[in-house]
Amino acid sequence: MMQEMPILPLIERLTEGESVTLSTDKGQDVRVSPEIVAGQLTGNFVSTILPGIRYDDARIILKETLAKFDEQGVTVTSID
Repeated sequence: MMQEMPILPLIERLTEGESVTLSTDKGQDVRVSPEIVAGQLTGNFVSTILPGIRYDDARIILKETLAKFDEQGVTVTSID
């Protein structure tokens, strides 16, 4: 079952160019952030739990990150 989180504030932070760190009950710190190449924002978003995957929509990267947490059976305990 997908975890419920305050998604809109996270999406706003990402689209403003800020990163978000999701900490889990298993001690993982997963960073979701805008992709930067050569000092420039690319318009894509990446997640450290999804290496090599990028999306051009902050909502999708957050959804896929949370789906990966559900797959692993972990719970988000804090958001920074």
